Formats: sequence, C-alpha cells, structure tokens
Amino acid sequence: MKYHVVTFGCQMNTADSIEMSAALNAKGMNAVSSLEEADIVLVNTCTVRQQAEHRALSLLGRLKEWKTAREGRLVILTGCAAERIKDEVHWRMPQVDLTVGAKDIDRFSQRLDELLGDSFDWRSETSESFTEEPSPAARGTKGFVAYVTIMRGCNYSCSYCIVPAVRGREIYRPLETILGEVKAGVESGAKETLLLGQTVNSYHHDGRDFSELLTQIDRVPGLKRTRFISPHPHYMNTRTIDTIATLPTVCEHVHLPVQSGSDLILKRMRRNYDRVGYIKAVNYLREKIPNVSVTTDLIVGFPGETEEDFKQTLTLVGEIGFDSAYCFKYSPRPGTTAAESVDDVPRQTKEERLARLLEATEAQAARRASQMVGSVQEILTEEILELPDTKGIQWATGRTRGNWNVRCQLDINSIVKPGDLVAVKLTAAHGRSLEGNICSA
Repeated sequence: MKYHVVTFGCQMNTADSIEMSAALNAKGMNAVSSLEEADIVLVNTCTVRQQAEHRALSLLGRLKEWKTAREGRLVILTGCAAERIKDEVHWRMPQVDLTVGAKDIDRFSQRLDELLGDSFDWRSETSESFTEEPSPAARGTKGFVAYVTIMRGCNYSCSYCIVPAVRGREIYRPLETILGEVKAGVESGAKETLLLGQTVNSYHHDGRDFSELLTQIDRVPGLKRTRFISPHPHYMNTRTIDTIATLPTVCEHVHLPVQSGSDLILKRMRRNYDRVGYIKAVNYLREKIPNVSVTTDLIVGFPGETEEDFKQTLTLVGEIGFDSAYCFKYSPRPGTTAAESVDDVPRQTKEERLARLLEATEAQAARRASQMVGSVQEILTEEILELPDTKGIQWATGRTRGNWNVRCQLDINSIVKPGDLVAVKLTAAHGRSLEGNICSA
C-alpha cells in the first residue's frame, strides 16, 4: 500500500507526522508525494487558529471524491483539530475511516492495526517488506535535522489557546529516552537536533530540568547543533540562559513568544508574565549571548485591545529589536475562555493593525539582516538548487546558527552538498534573506 501525509500547523505537528509515517513504514507501506498514487491519506491537523482548521476540513471535504474514485482507499484524520471535533467527525465526515486526536498520537500504531485489521489482511499483503517497529531515528529524523519531542501537552491556561484542551496536561519523557533518540538521529545522519514541546523549557523529569537536559544533549558525540521550540518566557530564567551560553551545540537563536506589549492584554491573555519581566529576560539573553537572534509571536485585535494597547505592542517591538516575528490577527477558538468574551475589535481594525505591525517587524528584520552583511556565518546546507533565470547556476541554501536563511552561489567545481556545515561570508541582504560566498578552506 501507498500513503500520503498532509500536515498543517507547527513543528510539533511535523514531528508527529514523521512519527506516524514511521508507523506506516513499519507495516510495509510506502510514502508517495501525490494523492492520486495513494491508498491512504493521513491529514494531520492544527486548531490553534481557525484558518488552519478550516484548510484541513476543506481538504477532508475534497477527499470524498478521492475516496470513491477507487475502492479500498482510506482517510485518517489526526492531530489537534481531530481531538477537538472527534465526537462529531463520523457524522459530519463519513469519509473518515480513523480519527486519532493529539492526545492519542502515542497509540497511533495500535489504532492503525485496528483499522487495517478491519479492512484487510495487511500483514499477508505486506509480508515481504514488513519490519519491526521503527528505531528512534526512523521516528524523528527529517533530512539533517532530528525532531525529538521531549514533552507533550501544556499546563497553562492562556485564555485564547485551545492547545491544553486538545493536547492535555504536560507529560515529560525520560531524559535517557530523549538522549537515545538524539544519538540515533546523529547515527542516521542528523547534524542538528530540534527539541519540541508546547512549553519546551518547562521540562523536568526525575529531578532533572531543561538545563540538565541541554547539558546532556550537548555531550552527544557527532551532534553539531541543538535547537528548541517553543520556550515560555516564564521559564526563561537565569539558570537556563546561563546554561545555553556555555554549551557549544546550542544555537544562538531563541524564539520567545510575547503575544502583546500591553500588560493589560497580557493579563487578559493569562500569560503569567508582564512587559518588564519579558524585557528583562531578553536583555539578560543578550548580555550572556551577544549575537543571539530573538524571534517572537504577536497577536493583534485581542478582545478589549485599544489603540493604546496596540501602540504598546509597537513600542515593545522597537525596544526589543526582534530579528523576526510571526504576527496574527486574533480569532476566537471554541472551547477557550477568550471565546466567551465579545470579539469587540472590528475586523477592519484588526487588519489595519496587523498591516502596521508587519511593516514594523519586517523593517526591523531587514535592518538586522543588513547589519550582518560582511560577517562570516556557519550555515547548515539544506538544498542545492537552480533558481529561476539563473542560467543553470547552482545555489546552496541553508540556515545560520541564528536561524537566518542564506543562499550561496556555487562554482562549477564546488563539492558542497546538503548536510554540510560551511563558512559563508555574507555579501547582501534581501529583506530577511541573506546572500553570501562560501569561504575558501
């Protein structure tokens, strides 16, 4: 059998899709890149924002025709939206054969067995290619990055966020298990490990915290880079920052969601920190790691947000000097506390504020990028490609330790390949993207 995976949402969902794909592989199935080739389609959903959920449900609607076009096709719905609407899926969308919510991802292989056992004798049909359960490396390695989930769920109750409802309370994986997956990823060719969790820096297990985890991972032979996402400002304390500053593999990039610059809005969001505390954490980060790249998430149009509240977000952006920001309009999510409030910021006002915020953050990111021109940065090469209208010239693309995208023109004798770590002198900035030349050995 052949399967096709469609993933919506965050890197946690990407990691879950890799894990579920490995379970499908272990049953002798093969991944394909198109719907038409597939016998099974797995739709891994997000519900953090209405748009992401709507896109997934729209795809499921289109899959009705796909399923009836060939007998035996199966549709699997997984992830956060699946968790939120699991009680109504089968009467709303009878084309769905299996629903596995975000809280049940760890049981995906078992649930898959139940589905396939009801459908056909999959063991006999795939006996030639059947293997045992996947290794840790198979579960989480994509390209040259090992995705390693260190925790699931969230104990916070941010008033706008559906994640705690669909992913449950925090569960932490044993440090030894995490180290095993990091080592297996390196053995399978990964140069970088990306640690994943809803509040990743709240990690603790058997008396060992996130700082201890980072320290142990830093000692894994052959590992070149460690990243993590997404930390919560409340847990970005001096111990964590001091540890990050001393570990060679931990990259100089911290994505630290702030959401708003207004204390009043932060309180209504139940974010458990204030503006001064956030700024203090960022300042300490930059004191200990002067070249750190700080990125963030921002929401405009939260219920009750006044023009003055929004201006405080703009002034925070100017004061912090973010390297990049993901900016969103607030949309109410059913089941959250904020959804019970009147969505009193008009749509036009949200769009106007979002445009102003994007203008400010993008201009700031462009300035930060231009300041890097002339420096030498290490990049992890991700692709070798030919760009349109470049007459066959090849380019290497990759990311710096600070998570900046860089492209480099290759000469005809270049031996650079994906997965290589190379030194690049930056020569130009195009918005937040950078261009450079590979330094001679």
